[in-house]
Amino acid sequence: MKDGYVINDRLILAAFSGTVAAIAANLFLYLINLFLPGDTVNMPQLTLEIFLNIGAYTTLQIILGFVWSLVVGGTYAFIYILILDWTGWKNAWLKALIVVSGLWVFMAGFIMKLLNLAEATRNEPLSIAAFYIAHLFFALLMSYLVQKFGEPTSD
Repeated sequence: MKDGYVINDRLILAAFSGTVAAIAANLFLYLINLFLPGDTVNMPQLTLEIFLNIGAYTTLQIILGFVWSLVVGGTYAFIYILILDWTGWKNAWLKALIVVSGLWVFMAGFIMKLLNLAEATRNEPLSIAAFYIAHLFFALLMSYLVQKFGEPTSD
C-alpha cells in the first residue's frame, strides 16, 4: 500500500491521468509549434476535425476540440492501464511509450489519412515529429501519474 492518495477505480485513474497528461501535452505541443516553420498540427484541431467540417475556427470549436482531446487522452490512459493490469506494472514507463507509440501510428498514420485530417501538415516532417514528441511526453507523464496515484490490482 502506498502512502498518500490512491485512486483504485481504473476508469477514474485513467480519466485523471489521461486528462492531466493531455493538458500538459497540448501545451507542450503548442510551445513546440511556435518555433516550427510552415503548417503545424495540434490535438484540439485534429479531434475537432474528426467530428466537424471546419474552415475558420470559432471559440466554441476551439473549446470543443480541446475538451475532445482530453477525452482521447483519457481513452489512451484507460487502454494503458488495462495493458498494465494484464502484463504487470514492471517497466510501466516503457510500456507507456510502447502503447502510446502504437496508438499514435494507428491514429496519426492510418485514421488521419483515412479521414483526411490535418491535410496541410502531412508534408511537414517537423510538424509530424513534434506531434510524435508531444505524444511521447504525454506517455511519460501519464505513466508517472498512473504509477503515483494507482497501484496494481491484487488477484
